[in-house]
Amino acid sequence: MSKGPDKTGGPTGMPPRMRTTRMMAVRRPWYRRMYEDNRWLKLASIAIAIALFFVVREDKGKEVDIEVPVVLSNISDQEVFVGEMPKVLRVRVRDRWSRLAKALERKAKPYQVDLRGFSDQTVFVFDPQKIRLLLGVNRLSIQSVYPSEFVVRTEPKLERVVPVYPNFKGDPREGYEIPKNHVKVTPPHVRIWGAKSSVKQVSELLTNPVDLHLLDKDSRIEVQIQKPAYSFLFLDDDRVKLDIPVKVKHGKITLKKQEIGVKGCPAGMVCQVQPSMATVTLSGPVPTLLKIQNNEVPVSLYVDASDYDATVVRHGAVRPACDRPAGVECKLKPRTLNFLILNPEPQEADIADPGP
Repeated sequence: MSKGPDKTGGPTGMPPRMRTTRMMAVRRPWYRRMYEDNRWLKLASIAIAIALFFVVREDKGKEVDIEVPVVLSNISDQEVFVGEMPKVLRVRVRDRWSRLAKALERKAKPYQVDLRGFSDQTVFVFDPQKIRLLLGVNRLSIQSVYPSEFVVRTEPKLERVVPVYPNFKGDPREGYEIPKNHVKVTPPHVRIWGAKSSVKQVSELLTNPVDLHLLDKDSRIEVQIQKPAYSFLFLDDDRVKLDIPVKVKHGKITLKKQEIGVKGCPAGMVCQVQPSMATVTLSGPVPTLLKIQNNEVPVSLYVDASDYDATVVRHGAVRPACDRPAGVECKLKPRTLNFLILNPEPQEADIADPGP
């Protein structure tokens, strides 16, 4: 026997709240239930979908420019490239940003231009597939390459051996001389090679200038070779050694009225030389003589009293010593003089008649 409805009108035995919810679910249309049930979960899903849409859209269809260096790798042994080859290629690529970022982070390898088989005035075209491999991302879409090609210009290769000559500037210091014809260059010849139009213009080479005023002795110096201002010209060696002989001149100077001093005069005695001055003639290396003239190096004349008997008043025909730099000869005028060793209060007779 079925039970009749309760006081609320629902089936017998069903709680009132459940009966109300069920009745509401039955009464709501399906399109309302689609939007109202699990509302926050559905909103969150929609937000995530929109975000993913924009991320994917942003990651597609980006374009960037990437520079690829260009180097010349090969050419015929009988020719020299004399044209203008681009140093870099500007490559515009298109792809997802994630892949583009990898290409930008990775430094592109140089595009090696192999001109073997190319003749003068032919056109070299850069290969996009090779560029794609150099970028390291095979799926990149290359939109453009600038420049996309260049004209190959070559000349016959020529080589020759030319002499190298030292290039001097200035004059040697005073008192020195440098025999330029005795300067030795090592190596004396250098091989040059390159484009025929440039090599045939060169018959000799010069070193960078060497200042002779800086040299005061035999010197060996390494000097850069001056490269002629011709395009596509190359040198096997760019430096040479120079052996430069430096000779010292010899001369003579005269110093007048040079005072003659006394060394080692006995204690309590008075020492005198007659005459007290002399003319000195010095001969030797000019640089040393110049220093003497400029009072940079002293020259002194003296008599050493310790070489003579202190009990003898008068010593005749005494040759003063000449203290001068090594390598300098000294001549005096007069050559000899009188040397007196006197008491502080000498007797009148000792001075008047010193004896033979």
